Amino acid sequence: MRFSTILATLWFLPAHHALGQTAIRVELMDTAVFASPRLTESSGIVASIRAPGIFWTHNDSGDGAFLYATDSAGRDLGAVRVAGARAVDWEDIAAGPCFVAAGRCLYVGDLGDNGARRPYVIIYRVPEPEPPSGPVDTLGSAAILDSIVLRYPDGPHNAEALVVTRAGDLLIITKDLAGPAKLFRTTLRRGPVGRVLQLLGALRLQTSALTGRLVTGAAVSPDDSLLVVRTYVSLHFFLLRGDSLPTPFGPPAGVTIPVVEPQGEAVCFDGATRLILTSEQGLASHAVLTRLRLTWPTH
Repeated sequence: MRFSTILATLWFLPAHHALGQTAIRVELMDTAVFASPRLTESSGIVASIRAPGIFWTHNDSGDGAFLYATDSAGRDLGAVRVAGARAVDWEDIAAGPCFVAAGRCLYVGDLGDNGARRPYVIIYRVPEPEPPSGPVDTLGSAAILDSIVLRYPDGPHNAEALVVTRAGDLLIITKDLAGPAKLFRTTLRRGPVGRVLQLLGALRLQTSALTGRLVTGAAVSPDDSLLVVRTYVSLHFFLLRGDSLPTPFGPPAGVTIPVVEPQGEAVCFDGATRLILTSEQGLASHAVLTRLRLTWPTH
């Protein structure tokens, strides 16, 4: 159920002109409460490939290996158990070609490592199932295609942001309490063997635990051109440049998210000009979903 309408509009100027000498406008459309009683910590979200208007999301640590289907109104459209997967600390989800098989896949990132102790992290590659046709007690199932086991070249990191591009890159952005947000890369055009991630460098964005600017999610636009990275309180945009460090499209402080979330966690594109944000529930509130509109004025 939606409980707000358009509340705010924010602008920021790009640092480069690849999209023209204009400002990106971020406009709050509306917010909704997740209806599913089990969906309390929406930590990742991605638009369905098979069912337009449907989104897949999942809980943070403490839940089983479940994917939940919803829409922009937060309706409970059922859940799917991912057979063959474990849910240690699922933090983000992306979608793209399966690459090693025909069809389209969901990529579930078991990336969380608050203590920076895990010797490796796992990405589950799951052929996207049909969304369930009923509420959460209508349980579907899906099996993993494979498990991609990844190690960082410089030791363990905590991370909550995962991106898959159509070109076959898998990107992970760290959420370390100290130091910058680092961007790591690997290719999805190889089989499910263990591999070491490639460090592309530190993203040009302000990070601070004191101000809530810690990276909690990321997504790529449908045409692979624009990367959006979110923190608890801000959005940051970058122009993707193949296997090089993305070019910042705006100031390091980003743009403030124009709504107060209990604990902002996830972001995905809904088409080329809309973003979906989700949050975990707060101490006295519900997990929420927020829709934003992006525009590039021509004047």
